[in-house]
Amino acid sequence: MNKSTRLLALLGAAVIAASACTSGGGASTAPSAAAPTTSATAAASAAASASAAAFDPSTVDPKSLLGVILSSGKIRISTDPNYKPFSFLNTATNTYEGFDTSTAEETVKRLSAKLGKEITIDWQTPGWDLITAGSWGGRWDVSIGSMSVTVGRAKVVDFADPYYFDSGAVAVPKDSPVQSLSELDGGKTFCVGKATTYEQWLAGTLEIIDPNIVKAPTSPDVTALDTDNECVQAVKAGRKFDAIVANANGLADAAKTQPIRVLAGPPIFTVSVAFALDKSGPDDKALLALLNEIVGDMHADGTLSQFSTKWLEKDVTVKPS
Repeated sequence: MNKSTRLLALLGAAVIAASACTSGGGASTAPSAAAPTTSATAAASAAASASAAAFDPSTVDPKSLLGVILSSGKIRISTDPNYKPFSFLNTATNTYEGFDTSTAEETVKRLSAKLGKEITIDWQTPGWDLITAGSWGGRWDVSIGSMSVTVGRAKVVDFADPYYFDSGAVAVPKDSPVQSLSELDGGKTFCVGKATTYEQWLAGTLEIIDPNIVKAPTSPDVTALDTDNECVQAVKAGRKFDAIVANANGLADAAKTQPIRVLAGPPIFTVSVAFALDKSGPDDKALLALLNEIVGDMHADGTLSQFSTKWLEKDVTVKPS
């Protein structure tokens, strides 16, 4: 499959749209949370060990991204410490938790089995605008943080196969009289995460393939904060916005305890989410091939479904029809 065909396949896998988690702050050295132990993950790990014999680490180019990871014994993964329930820092245990976190940890566990060498995770927490801009300069190796496949992003990062599918939504303060998206036309105030697809959707610059994308409200007055969740936290603190645009599952989770209400109706767009690697970095072909094998295995054995059910209370790993 050539690059253009692969991109179209990725973009079309859920009538692609895009959502994004956001992040801010410097590098984090917080230890990782242990992935849940289940019969499925145990069986999958055994299968990965069995397949390790089919991979010969001696054939890896030492200058490639996989070669650098193999030599150092660590992989630097970008994450967001404030994107619950996908990734967040549990301050009580000083560990990262969430759907993305569990996915990343299980991925590295299986990668270690394939390589025949334990690879440890070095968590990094760069800003989302830096991650999506590409040209990482070797500061981290892979993004496993709810990055959606878009035309613009695919110009600067290489995407693995999707590991889950999601959608965007709009929420309003709990005491707002607004009941539908049409009531938010005409210069209403919106809060979004910086450099997210939600910001692009409001600006009319989102490059996606989705015949069901909903038209954004007219003349939005947009405030972009460092993370989606900061918008919810700002409303709780008393800051006034007419609406928040963010990940549907994140908003649904926040609405359980925070003073917001998610508007009823279809998704504003549908999203396919994938691991991302920097196009401008070392050759990533060998690592990308292994990551695609691992993602495929985790889909097939139900591991991703289990993580999704645990953290999101529903299975978002099946491509929407």
